[in-house]
Amino acid sequence: MGLFNKDRAFNSSLDIHDNIMVVSSNEEVKYINRVGLKFFGFDSFSDFKDSHKHSIDAFFIEDDGCINRYSLGKKWLSVIVENPKIKKNRIKVKLYSHIDDMYQYFYITVTKIKRKDYLLSFCNINDIEIEKDNLLKRADYDPLTKIYNRVKFNDVFPTAIDRASGFNETFSLILFDIDHFKRINDTLGHNIGDKVLFELARMVNMNIRKTDILARWGGEEFIVLAKYATGKQARRIAEELRLCIASYNFGDSLRISCSFGVTEFKPSDTQIGIFKRVDEALYEAKEGGRNRVVLK
Repeated sequence: MGLFNKDRAFNSSLDIHDNIMVVSSNEEVKYINRVGLKFFGFDSFSDFKDSHKHSIDAFFIEDDGCINRYSLGKKWLSVIVENPKIKKNRIKVKLYSHIDDMYQYFYITVTKIKRKDYLLSFCNINDIEIEKDNLLKRADYDPLTKIYNRVKFNDVFPTAIDRASGFNETFSLILFDIDHFKRINDTLGHNIGDKVLFELARMVNMNIRKTDILARWGGEEFIVLAKYATGKQARRIAEELRLCIASYNFGDSLRISCSFGVTEFKPSDTQIGIFKRVDEALYEAKEGGRNRVVLK
């Protein structure tokens, strides 16, 4: 059997696989099986080749995965096979499916089959990635209000301090809670209290800037990281929120108010120090009569 016939027989054997199978050199894709052609939305391999001049162009490379077009460049297949630090069966890529009209995740295994050619086998892990994403969301978000929880806020907050310290970027914190929230739970019930918390989070999220980060701090207490905002600017943001909340109908003519503490980052601040100061500002707002903003 000639070399051409051997290649044709080998390629035909790939067509019986349920996974996407690709034969490629570092420079070009040599063959893709029927499952792969269907996935990418092509009727023939020649159509596929016309759209993908280079092997790396065929794939959407996952920046946080093992493959990165900028570090491996055009010799990416050789690097994968030859680099002992790369886990051969844990190379993640994200490909666009023309069947489902969405991106899907795969692990690929790369095996050298000739001097310049490699066999790529794709194992679909989309269900695993979706479940992992759902788990991360459940870990990061408050289940009632659907905004960041305190753990997630504490996770992203150090970055704000690092940027403020290293790049001279300012930010402010706005800490607020619902005045007399216990009365709502005691007189109207916890279901109404939960509805108030959900509606408040939704309404505040709609009225802060896209760059700001809102989280549920605990109970009826919420916090906003107002990026690039001075204390005076954050106080105006808090005052606008206070007025919106006071005029908002939470159902059956239920009205609430909130007290706000505001503080601006100082170069000498630690995470503990700035949280302590904004908490003191909130305390002063509540002691001063509630439904007000205090900048400290």
